Amino acid sequence: MKKFLSGKLKYVLNLIIVVGLIMAGFKYLSGQEVFEALGTFDYRYAPFMLALSLVYFGLKTWRFVILARPLARGLPWWVTAKIYVAGEAAALAPGGIAARAGMMNQLDVPLGKGSIPVLFNSLLDQIVLITGALIVALWFQRSRIPILIILGIFVLIGLLLLIPTSRAWILQGSRWIADKFKVRDEWRAFVKNLPKEVTFKRMASTLALTVAAFACHIVALDLALRGVGASLSYAGLALAYFLPTVLGRLSGLPGGVGVTEAGMTGFLISISDIGPNTAIAAVAIFRVATIFFAALIGGLVYFFGWNGERELEQSASSG
Repeated sequence: MKKFLSGKLKYVLNLIIVVGLIMAGFKYLSGQEVFEALGTFDYRYAPFMLALSLVYFGLKTWRFVILARPLARGLPWWVTAKIYVAGEAAALAPGGIAARAGMMNQLDVPLGKGSIPVLFNSLLDQIVLITGALIVALWFQRSRIPILIILGIFVLIGLLLLIPTSRAWILQGSRWIADKFKVRDEWRAFVKNLPKEVTFKRMASTLALTVAAFACHIVALDLALRGVGASLSYAGLALAYFLPTVLGRLSGLPGGVGVTEAGMTGFLISISDIGPNTAIAAVAIFRVATIFFAALIGGLVYFFGWNGERELEQSASSG
């Protein structure tokens, strides 16, 4: 039975990775604006953008290794790192965020444990993105209303979790959902192991890595603009990056596809004298060099470097 389930999980992961790569290619390598952007871009900036994208990816991978350490003690750090990298393309597919937990489950890490670093991975992103957007909003009055609305949503969620009665309702509802999907044991393991993740040292280090990673993306956006003959202050770049990225994450669409690009383009136009065509070209180049590039690397690592249930055995023999 276990062999059957592990084989089924393998095919599900393969499907998610393929769907993620197809969606990334369809979105970021199709459309007239992408081809026009590629034709007008100054490619002297391309190596630096790709290098920044790799640093961003490396910092996020390091963060995942730190988050997974207390919950997956049987996994060497390089295997955990490979899980993060190989799962990147899946993040662009519907429900693909769970692929990394599934890959950890292939190596006998229960879903109740493996889903915790995946959750904190997303939470840290949201904390830094929203904080960054709030700080930048001090310089741009027009952005304050959407940022305050988003902040209000998160404050409401926080209050619901702090109030004992509402927290009990949420936990009861979660248990009911877990029962319906027959994952009650995984849910109990999740709740039991959650406190292991929250230590000051771990949260501080992973938060710092998150800030550094997003800083790399903002510099890459600057280079994308320079590559099409435009420029903007770093305060403006931060606003054009943070708020649309938050909105893209909250949209529920995989990778924030469509929402993030539209938001970035709109902010670049509204807070500067950058023309629409230039803004569209810069955003298209930026997303290809960051999101699609990372997804492509992840797909290659998954299909040519990930050994599934035999990963630990292969890593031991190669080491």
